[in-house]
Amino acid sequence: GLVCTASAPFAAPSNGYVPKRTILQQTDAPGSNYTVILAVTDIEANMVAARHTHPGVEISYVLAGAADFVIEGLGTKHLKAGDSFRLESGVKHSVKNGPALTKILAVYTIPKGADLATPAPE
Repeated sequence: GLVCTASAPFAAPSNGYVPKRTILQQTDAPGSNYTVILAVTDIEANMVAARHTHPGVEISYVLAGAADFVIEGLGTKHLKAGDSFRLESGVKHSVKNGPALTKILAVYTIPKGADLATPAPE
């Protein structure tokens, strides 16, 4: 049977805040060894999501709030509700949230069986 580990929070250092990620849909991409996951991430006000990577590409849309995304090789990007972004596989990033809850709708395309996210401490 299919074991779904993606809904479990990923391991993070004890001082690293991990936002709540809710899996909405998950399906295997036809003819490939990839799984596509649709998720909503809730980042609490004034929190910093610990630096991490994903094992595949992430395409996302900011539903609510505003935050500074610190992306390896790209610097800091300020994104707010209505903005969308893409992160390539393995790119280290963290998120410094503003004064309100930020909600992000994300689509992850990752290798089957891979962890959705992996901590990447400084």
